Parts: sequence; structure tokens; C-alpha cells
Amino acid sequence: MRASLVQCGGDLWLNRDLVQRLEWDRRHYMNGPGSSTLVITMADGAVHRIQHQPGYLDGTDAYAIERALTNA
Repeated sequence: MRASLVQCGGDLWLNRDLVQRLEWDRRHYMNGPGSSTLVITMADGAVHRIQHQPGYLDGTDAYAIERALTNA
């Protein structure tokens, strides 16, 4: 049996059974590093955007969150 709640950085906990769609918003900039943001759409229409920042102090690893939401 899997745990339904996944911590998605900070105080945000999501029920993986209610996640409707996961997608990435990747932006590339000419004069600096790009950014990657995980966009999570819930069954009730709520949208959560989680920026991938693992190198910062207490940064969020959005790729690990994606794995936790998709793995059974």
C-alpha cells in the first residue's frame, strides 16, 4: 500500500490520487541559466507551480517530487 500524501516543498502536501496532470515549464534565457518549473494540475482544477531549485539552501527538487507523484 502506498502513502497518498506527498510533500511538495515547504508546507505543500498533495494527494497523489487527486493529481490529474503533471507537466514541465522549461525556460531558456540567452544571458543566464534557465529555469524548470513543475506544473501540477489537481482534479478540482487547482494548479501548483513548483520551481526546481535543489542547489539553494532548503531548495526544492521538483524532479524528485515528480517521481514521488508518479511511482506507485
